[in-house]
Amino acid sequence: AVVSTQSTGETVRDLLTKALKSLPKHKHVRTISHFAQLEYRLGDPAKGSTMFENVLTSYPGRLDLWSVYLDKTIALADNEQTRLLLDRVVGLKLPAKKMKFFFKRYVDFELSQGDKERAERVRELARNYIETSDL
Repeated sequence: AVVSTQSTGETVRDLLTKALKSLPKHKHVRTISHFAQLEYRLGDPAKGSTMFENVLTSYPGRLDLWSVYLDKTIALADNEQTRLLLDRVVGLKLPAKKMKFFFKRYVDFELSQGDKERAERVRELARNYIETSDL
């Protein structure tokens, strides 16, 4: 729920349902993303995570969604969940420029956590990606 009371949370979910019914399809993903961000900020981060997961299942190439989802997970200081997400995103088949962004983000995350060994492992993953991809 976006706020602490259950009835208000249900009202917010009803609002999302109504919004999706009245908005054109091309605005659905953005709207769901905004509601997921609200869940992270004001409600239940697990529900926000579920909303992002559902949208990413349908739109795995939406790098803007991956980036926001990562931002929200990093902000929660859930390092294991962040690593799982980063592992998933660097496993996607994306253009080299996009992959560079996510590999750099992964290395920076590991360095910010003070884990140089994991950062080196990510660098090795990046090197393997470069060697095996058709750049």
